[in-house]
Amino acid sequence: MTYWHAILLGLLQGVTEFLPVSSSGHLRVAEYFTGLTGPQTLFDVSLHAGSLLAIILVFRRDLLDMVLSPFRIPGQIRESGWKAPFHDSGFRGALLVVFGSIPTGFIGYYLGPRFENMAGALEFVAMMFIVNALILFASNRVVLPLASKRRMNTGFLGIRFFDAFFIGIAQGFAVIRGISRSGTTISAAMMLGVDRVTAGKFSFLLSIPAIVGALFLNLKDVSTVGAPPMEMMLIGAAVAFVSGAIALKLLMAVVRQGRFHRFGWYTLFLGLGLLAWLHYESEIVTFWQSVTQG
Repeated sequence: MTYWHAILLGLLQGVTEFLPVSSSGHLRVAEYFTGLTGPQTLFDVSLHAGSLLAIILVFRRDLLDMVLSPFRIPGQIRESGWKAPFHDSGFRGALLVVFGSIPTGFIGYYLGPRFENMAGALEFVAMMFIVNALILFASNRVVLPLASKRRMNTGFLGIRFFDAFFIGIAQGFAVIRGISRSGTTISAAMMLGVDRVTAGKFSFLLSIPAIVGALFLNLKDVSTVGAPPMEMMLIGAAVAFVSGAIALKLLMAVVRQGRFHRFGWYTLFLGLGLLAWLHYESEIVTFWQSVTQG
């Protein structure tokens, strides 16, 4: 692995981890066309750490509110009764993240390896890119039958625990390469009636336990044998952090403007392009050679 590989993988991780285009799917495509194998476990951990820091930076105020919320509970109970903490945005948000992480962990642990084996075929990843596009297109058009008809509050007070559990299920199936984690969770939230900004915010806060869980799973397999130099891992993590923070800010702006579904066109054409390449590779190469050689 060279420094350019570290920068490329860090950039792919940072940008595609947060944009609804599937980071794992793009890494699989990069492996196929460049011959670059997936990052070593220790390097992979450094990339995820960079992404995690980007989320913490962007949503630091919400995270701080969640962390401090337990200290407000005694006073709230004394003043308004035992139900009061559930009307505290920070405390409720923390509970929603925990509740939504349960199905994610279950699906990832039991079904993740099976989906990973299926992703060995690039054709499968291409089809999942198309499925991802359909999910994004549905985000602003489909209202699920179980959606709340009346939202009295925006923010975390407008999210039911059922919503969090359903969104957690959606996040769990994003373990499939080609299916975007942010794409499925934000789409699921909006189809359940959650306002756009809260849907985006909850999606990324919900990703924190998932990323931390992935870090711990990878750490048990960490080996320093053949690991890239420390400076290379720091470069990859730094690129993932900076590009991730920029991508995260960009996506939240796009979600706020109601243009989130437009990313679906990208993954749709990417999936169709990959399928065309896999089925007509020799014809495409021959045509391209005839054009370039005059």
